[in-house]
Amino acid sequence: MSMPPRAALAAWLVLVALCSGWLYRNLSIGTDLTVFLPPSTNSAQRMLVSQLRDGVASRLILIALEGEEPPALVQASRELARGLRASGQFGFINDGDLASAVKERELLLAYRYLMSPAVTAERFTVAGLSAALNESLALLASPAGPFIRKILPSDPTGESRHIVEFLVPDTGPEIRDGVWFSRDGTRALLIAETRAAGFDIDGQAMAIKAIRDALQATGATRVRLLLSGPGVFASEARATIQSEAQWLAAAAMGLVMLILFAVYRAPGPMVFSVLPVATGMLAGIAAVSWVFGPVHGITLGFGATLIGEAVDYPSFAYIQAARGERLADTVVRIGPTLRLAVLTTVLGASAMALSSFQGLAQLGLLTIVGVGAAGLVTRWVLPAITPANAVSRKVYAFPIDARGAMTIARRGRWIAAASIVAGLAGVAWHHDRLWDDDLANLSPLSEAAKSLDRTLRAELGAPDFRYLVIARGRDRESALEASEAAGAWLRETVGRGWIAGYDLPSNYLPSRKTQQSRRAALPDATTLARNLDLALRDVPFREGVFAPFLEAVERARTGPLLTIEDLRGSGFELKVNTLLVASEDGWAALAPLRGVSRPAELAATARTAGHELLDLKTESNNLVNSYRDESLRLIALGLLCMAGLLAWGLRSVVEAARVLAPVLAALILDVAILLSWGHRLSLFNLVALLLVVGIGLNYALFFNRPVADPDEQQRTLLSLVVCGATTLSAFGCLAFSRTPVLHAIGVTVALGAVLSFVMSAVLSTRETRRGAT
Repeated sequence: MSMPPRAALAAWLVLVALCSGWLYRNLSIGTDLTVFLPPSTNSAQRMLVSQLRDGVASRLILIALEGEEPPALVQASRELARGLRASGQFGFINDGDLASAVKERELLLAYRYLMSPAVTAERFTVAGLSAALNESLALLASPAGPFIRKILPSDPTGESRHIVEFLVPDTGPEIRDGVWFSRDGTRALLIAETRAAGFDIDGQAMAIKAIRDALQATGATRVRLLLSGPGVFASEARATIQSEAQWLAAAAMGLVMLILFAVYRAPGPMVFSVLPVATGMLAGIAAVSWVFGPVHGITLGFGATLIGEAVDYPSFAYIQAARGERLADTVVRIGPTLRLAVLTTVLGASAMALSSFQGLAQLGLLTIVGVGAAGLVTRWVLPAITPANAVSRKVYAFPIDARGAMTIARRGRWIAAASIVAGLAGVAWHHDRLWDDDLANLSPLSEAAKSLDRTLRAELGAPDFRYLVIARGRDRESALEASEAAGAWLRETVGRGWIAGYDLPSNYLPSRKTQQSRRAALPDATTLARNLDLALRDVPFREGVFAPFLEAVERARTGPLLTIEDLRGSGFELKVNTLLVASEDGWAALAPLRGVSRPAELAATARTAGHELLDLKTESNNLVNSYRDESLRLIALGLLCMAGLLAWGLRSVVEAARVLAPVLAALILDVAILLSWGHRLSLFNLVALLLVVGIGLNYALFFNRPVADPDEQQRTLLSLVVCGATTLSAFGCLAFSRTPVLHAIGVTVALGAVLSFVMSAVLSTRETRRGAT
C-alpha cells in the first residue's frame, strides 16, 4: 500500500491540528493518586481509598516555627494563624489560642450543655454546684484566672472548660502565653487541616504556599518555618521528581543528540527524528483526554517513558537507508519488520488498556495510540518531508565487520544458556524476597524529613497515618450513636495504655439521643435558681453575678438541639464531615488513633466491641498486591498476544519463538540481576519491564531480519547499535537519580536494553542471503 507524500503530509497536519485543538479546549491534568488504585474489593479497602482521597489524617499539615525567642515566636504564631484562617485554604487551624477561634468559641458557649460529656443531673444539685463553684474559685487564683473570670458568670460549672479538655489531647504540646510550644520551648507549634484532599497535590501545594505567604506577611524574617504531613510529603515528592527529571532529561537528550549527530553529521535527521514521538505523545494524550476526561500527571510521565521506544523508529529508517536510496524505498524495504515492531508493542499495551484500574488503562491507551501514531509518522510522513540529500553525510557502515561480529556473538550461545539457567535459579532463590509491596520504600523523602515528622507528631499529639477505628450505622444518626459507643470503649483502651488518644465525630456533634439525655438532666429555672442560692452561701460571690448562667441553662433546656447546619463555617464542620462518612452499606464514624502500642490486642477487642480496626498500611499493601497481580496477568496476556502476532506476521511459530527467546531471556536476567543487587521489584519495575519487552522485540526482530548483502547487514548492525546507545544513554541517566521511582525505571530499562541487545545478537539465526527481501 502506498500514499502520495502530499496526502500523508496533509493527513499528519490534520491529525496534529485536531489533537492540538482538542487539548487546547479540553485538557485537564489530574493529580488524584487514587485513580491508580485498584477497585476496592471489601469494605476495608473501600474505606482505605476514601481515606487516601479525603481522610482527615491526609489533610493535616504540622507546622513549627523556630529561630527566635519565645515572645517573638508567640507573636508570629498568632499572626500566622490569623493569616491562615483568612486564606480560605484551611478548614481548621489550631495553635492553642482558643480565643482566636471565634466561630468555634461561639459554638462551645452556645451549646456547651449539649456538648459537654460532664453534664449530669447531679452536677446541678446543691452539692454539685457548690463543688463547681469552689473549683472555679480556686482556678481564679491560677494562671488561667483571666480566662475563667471572663466565662465564670455564664459558666460557673466549667462546661466550656470540660469540652476543651475533652477535645484537646492530653498528650498535646505545652501552652505558653496562650499558644502551643515544644517541650524544650524552642518551637511554636500549629496544626492546619486543609480543605483540599490529601492526595489533591495541586490543592496541597496551594495550601503550603498560603502558609509561606502568611508567614512572610508577618514580617518575622528571622523565624524559620518547618512543615510536615502527607500533603507536604506529596508536594515535595512531586517537586523533587520534577526537578530531577528535568535535569536528567536534559542530560539524556544531550547524549542522544551527540550520538545522532555523530552518525548523521547533519541537523536535519536529528530534528525529523523528534516528530514521530512528539506526534505520538500529542495523539496519545488527546485520546486519553477524549476517553477518560482528566489525564493524570503520572499517565503523562510514564506514558512518555512507555512510548520512548518509538525514538528508535526514525533511527531504523534513516540509518538503514543505503547510499543514494530514497527514504520512501527504505521504509518499504524494512516495513514488514518495522510494522511488527510497532504492532507487537500496541498489542501488548492493549492488554493493559483492559485493566480495571483507571490509571493503568490510561497508560495502556496512551501507549497504543502514541506508539501507533509514531509508527505511522515514521512510515508515511518522514519520507514525505525528508529531503533527498538529508542523510547523504551520515555514516553508512558500522566500523566493525558485522558478519564477523555476529559470528563471534553466536559462539557465546552456551554462555547465554548458562546465564539463563543461573538467572532462573537466582529468581527461584529470591522467590520469598521478590516483591516490594511497601509504598514507603518508594518515597523520595530524606531521613531528616521523616524524623521531623515523627518529632512534630509526638509534640502535637497528632494522629498517625496508620490506624483507624470504624463504627458503623444505618444512617448518620445511628453512626453518631455508634461513635459514642466506640468512645466508651476507646477510653478503656487509653486506660490500658494501648493507645495515647483518639478523635471522634461525636465529640463535635453528639447524637440526638445523647443531646436529649443531657438536656433532660438540666433542671427547670426555679429549681436551678434555688439550688444556686443555697450553693452560694459558702462562697464569696456577690448576689446576681450568675444571672447569665441561669439564662444559658434555660435556653439550652428549651432550645433546639445542635445540628450539622449549626456547625457551618467552623472547623467543627470539617471535622464532622471528614470523620463521619457515607458508605455503600450505611454510614461510618471514624476514629483516628494516636500512639498505638498494642495493635493486635486492639484489633481483637475492637471486633468483640462491634467495631473495626483499619490498619491503613496493611490494607494499602494489600491493594498494591492486587495491583501487581493484575498487572502481571495483563503483561502475561500481552506477551501471549505478541507471540500470536509474531507467529502470524513471520508466518512461522518457530520464527516467532526465535524472536521471543532473547526477549524472555533478557527479562529473566534483568530480574535476577536486580534481585542479586538487593532490589525488590515494585510496580515501577513492572512498568519498566514492559518497556524492556518493547525494546527487546525491536532488537530481536531486526537482528533476525533477512538481509540481502553484507552492506545491508552493516547498516542493520549500525542502526541497532545506535538505538541501543540512545536507549542506554537516556535510561542510564535515570539510573543515577536519587528518586526511587526514577532510579527503578532507569536501572531496569538500561540493564534490560543491554541484555536484550546482547541476547538478540547471541541468539539470532539469520545469515546474509543474497536476494533476500
